[in-house]
Amino acid sequence: MCKLINSAFIIIITLTPFTSFAHDGEKHVIKGHSKADMLDQCVEPTEIMQKEHFVFLYHQRDETVIDGIRTKQHSLANCIDCHVSYDEIGKPIPVTDDGQFCQACHVKTAVNIDCFTCHATVPRGKPMKSNTSAILEDQVENILISLEESQ
Repeated sequence: MCKLINSAFIIIITLTPFTSFAHDGEKHVIKGHSKADMLDQCVEPTEIMQKEHFVFLYHQRDETVIDGIRTKQHSLANCIDCHVSYDEIGKPIPVTDDGQFCQACHVKTAVNIDCFTCHATVPRGKPMKSNTSAILEDQVENILISLEESQ
């Protein structure tokens, strides 16, 4: 009987995806402010993004690198642009810094990410702005892009 219970326990542990425990329903607590702070959800529902964002990123990577198809919806650059926080003078805080968007969750869930060995941790090519104007201008820009893509 004990052997059967041990076997069942091992099967349950090996078949339970580790991502099902990601976040455990907790909200992000991040220093600074980002565009994402003002939105109700990400490009996909929040619960899906918390657990499966890497699937979207891998798929986007393959479409871009292999097929040459570039879109913003699931691009890493778009994620960084929306989720990067800005300090009190409007300077972007790298998403990999302590307490920031990517780093905070990946440390908590013991997941090692290697995206940023090549990719930028802050938006590229954008001048430093005041935090409020940066968020509002970027929101308007994203809305306009979404409208163009939907037509």
